[in-house]
Amino acid sequence: MNDASKKTRFLSELSCAFGPTPDTPRSGTVTSIGLRECFVKTKAIVIEGQSLHLRVWTPENRWLRLSGRVKYHMERVGFGVVFHDLMEDQLADLSRLVEQLRRQHLAQLREGEAADDPADVNPTVLN
Repeated sequence: MNDASKKTRFLSELSCAFGPTPDTPRSGTVTSIGLRECFVKTKAIVIEGQSLHLRVWTPENRWLRLSGRVKYHMERVGFGVVFHDLMEDQLADLSRLVEQLRRQHLAQLREGEAADDPADVNPTVLN
């Protein structure tokens, strides 16, 4: 089993908005996301255990609305959110997003392996 199939969260750079209400007045960046949780990079202050609404801007150029609780907060860095009370359509959209990130991760791993493979190096012709 490779690392990508074991991973539960994948690196990302997704703009997001969050807050205690669905209006989500604060902004940040989701830097890792999985089916159960994510990390939001922001200088905004949140409280551990606080319920939050989160909107994530997806590669399909639309908002994915999620809700969860703050798992931990790192001052002036960001916070972790554990998702809860997601509807079936939200789970389906989140699954699609995570699968897309997993595929990107696998592609990057393959590119890295190909760059290390001596068979991929063009031989230099000496005259």
